[in-house]
Amino acid sequence: MSAKNKLENETGIYKLGFNRWSFVGIAFPVGFVVVVGGILGYLVSR
Repeated sequence: MSAKNKLENETGIYKLGFNRWSFVGIAFPVGFVVVVGGILGYLVSR
């Protein structure tokens, strides 16, 4: 177990432990916001 996973388990971020779907559940919305924000920023700043 890596230090990152150990920290997340101890801090209760992932009550059932780190799993792939928890990561997807965080990464997908964040990635979506970054992509949409990047596109909007590009269009506005042209």
